[in-house]
Amino acid sequence: MELRTLRYHSLAVAILIFIFFIINTLASNLVVPTRYTIDKTSPMYLNHAYYIDETKNQTFDAIIKQPNLLTHAPFSEIPWSFTQQNYWLFLDLENKSQESQKVVAHFDNPMADHLTVYRLDKNNHILKTYKLGDREKKLTLFQYSVPHINFLMEQKSTQRLVIKIDTVGISKTPINLYRDKEFVDLMRSQTGIWGIFAGVLLMAALYNLVLYFGIKDRVYLVYIGYIISALILMGIVLGFGFYLWPLEWQLFFHHKVIVSNYAVSFFTLAFCTMFLRYHKDKCWRYTMSKALLSLMFVMGIASFFIPENIAAPLFFCVLALLYVACTILIYKKLLSGFRWAKFYVFSWVPLILGAVIQPLELTGVIDYSFTSRHAFLVAILCEIVLMAMALADRVRYQRERALYHATHTQQTKLLNSSKLKQAFMSLQSQNRSTTLCLIKICHFNSLNTIITSTQGYTLIKHIAERLENELMHEREFANLETDLNNSPRLADLNSGVFACISTKNQNQDTLKTLLTKVISNLPKQYEIKGLSLQLNYTIGISSANQSNDFEYWLKRGYLALKDAKGRADRVASSAINNSLIMDVGLAAHLQKAIKTNQLALYYQPQINLVNNQVIGAEALLRWPDPAYKNISIEELVILAEHTGIINELTLWVIEQACKDLVELINSGHKEHTISVNLSAKNLAINNLAEKIENILIKHQAPAHLLKFELTESAFVESQDVLIKLVDELSALGIKVVLDDFGTGYASLSYLVNYHFSELKIDKSFIFDLVNNPAHQVIVQTSIDMAHQLNLSITVEGVETQEIHQLLKQMNADRAQGYLYAKALPYPEYVNFLKSQYSLKMLDSPF
Repeated sequence: MELRTLRYHSLAVAILIFIFFIINTLASNLVVPTRYTIDKTSPMYLNHAYYIDETKNQTFDAIIKQPNLLTHAPFSEIPWSFTQQNYWLFLDLENKSQESQKVVAHFDNPMADHLTVYRLDKNNHILKTYKLGDREKKLTLFQYSVPHINFLMEQKSTQRLVIKIDTVGISKTPINLYRDKEFVDLMRSQTGIWGIFAGVLLMAALYNLVLYFGIKDRVYLVYIGYIISALILMGIVLGFGFYLWPLEWQLFFHHKVIVSNYAVSFFTLAFCTMFLRYHKDKCWRYTMSKALLSLMFVMGIASFFIPENIAAPLFFCVLALLYVACTILIYKKLLSGFRWAKFYVFSWVPLILGAVIQPLELTGVIDYSFTSRHAFLVAILCEIVLMAMALADRVRYQRERALYHATHTQQTKLLNSSKLKQAFMSLQSQNRSTTLCLIKICHFNSLNTIITSTQGYTLIKHIAERLENELMHEREFANLETDLNNSPRLADLNSGVFACISTKNQNQDTLKTLLTKVISNLPKQYEIKGLSLQLNYTIGISSANQSNDFEYWLKRGYLALKDAKGRADRVASSAINNSLIMDVGLAAHLQKAIKTNQLALYYQPQINLVNNQVIGAEALLRWPDPAYKNISIEELVILAEHTGIINELTLWVIEQACKDLVELINSGHKEHTISVNLSAKNLAINNLAEKIENILIKHQAPAHLLKFELTESAFVESQDVLIKLVDELSALGIKVVLDDFGTGYASLSYLVNYHFSELKIDKSFIFDLVNNPAHQVIVQTSIDMAHQLNLSITVEGVETQEIHQLLKQMNADRAQGYLYAKALPYPEYVNFLKSQYSLKMLDSPF
């Protein structure tokens, strides 16, 4: 154990000892008053007798005149019960001292309905009659909470107290006589215990209410319900409830005490069920708990109308079911390893002990004393403290579990990207080298179509275990998490991608060699139900600078992983200073550039191969801002597609192309065409053909000079929409071009189903056309087929005069490429059109 931890543990133990010292001091000052009754402190002699009137018809006079009815025995031998009957208690007092004594008679049962006390002289003449009990009117709060009388015993005198107890429910009424001083001690002790109990419970309720608003867990409301119901019940049993609630409320609680018992039991079971999370499991134990809760609720409501002497025995039967149910619920969870429930289990120990002591004391099985009288109160107090500790332990466990789920993948239990980010930020703060190494199981997503998710996760865990073992031998890879049992270096990024961090300063070729060695030791085969899967791996490397941008770093790693697919060694790296990573910020700048016309269209001329004249141009998007000069237009279009601004960008390109087309016509190029590219994403534009028509009308651009080039990706994604769009564009007079012809899988079928006016042969067939007979056959066949279908042919990628001459011999209609000109800004393109003499040299002898 670390020295700092040991220091804090020692401090905690010292605080615990100090708290126990305070409790001991408090307990020693709270004397046990029942040891100091008047017969033990003064020469006062008592004789006891009692009579049980089962008919409830006997009167005071009849009882006095029939002394033979009395049973002369201590009050501790009275057979108290819940039966409807009256109890007559006779207490003969003789003061043999030479001094008068101020006596206080305490009747320790604030739940008694009617408690009548007759004080008699030695001749059985009534000196005074006292009316006590919670059914009596106009008593003080002190008389309600602590039923008692005060009287004076002269020296050498005798008196008799006759106490009639007429109540429904708990009838046992311990009677103790004190001198004034001892009675004050009693009140001090009771008030101290009551104050501690009520104070702790109220503070616990407030604290857990705050926790509920913070955590939003219903179990805290149930816990507060238990606290309040326990406070009500103990306030009834011990009498201090008169100081907590309005008098009318407390008297109502007194008359419906069994309802309070059911409330405590209800919240006890509800807390047990929710604390142990059975409401999430929905198993048969949860059904049992709901059924018992429903029973207690119904019985609690019925207790409003059932006499207490009948409702009490029924409650004790339900209480037995409660203990059985909670034992089942707790035992099952302990078997499943609920280590955080230990405090809750301990909380049942004082509850069970206190719950046993109270009914035994009330029924006379255990002798009455100040300790036994307050045993259940202390038990509930201990239980609530332990329950609070259990809730705190549960919150700690949930926080640990939430942290675990936040840093681990749920299915594979491996570290995830959050832990990878933590490690990255930590290494960056230490100014250490951080090179991301991504290792991917090739075609993992395709594998998932033939294996189940569970089998896929098992495969990932198997590969991860082997990969972790390989990395363990290489010290340059950082530990992503450190604990006593494990120091993993690997994170699972889902979809068969694993990540680790190299902290060694080295060139990427050295790192590539090391990672190639690592994956060479990974499994090449994996068997699932007799099927032997063939496994291959790709590697992507991304080095970070001190920008502290984890997303940038990770995104570059994924780009490198993507590049590795096409490499023979399946390893690729992404350098730090490559083109900017596309993100939301860049998309925002692009959108602003669209709205403020900061973009531009460049034009690459298309040449008529018959007369070498420029007859049209393809409009190509450019972003002239120097800050973004390193971003390729392909990346820009992908960014626009991914961020949803591709349609806005496309409409801008169409409108700008129409503007430039009108200017070209006005400058004398009456038959010059402009081609604009459309992608699959553009098909999502509502009423695209109508919007194009509105642009043509707005700028008075002739439709027959506008072309739209469509790639096969548009056909694959939305054929039905595309057929309609091509028909609508053709109806407007716009020419539709099938772009990149020959590179798709079903290009021939497109020629039948769509109204194209032109084919554009992909440049991949043109670069080596002179030296590739196969490509010559494909190009010649395409040209002949197009002409047979009354379609014209445009060839892109012409870079040499030899290819130009060969295309003329093949009877191609148009061509474009670097041989004629690169894409030019509009002003330069206009100048190019004015001086086309260089094109005339194309047909000169070689």
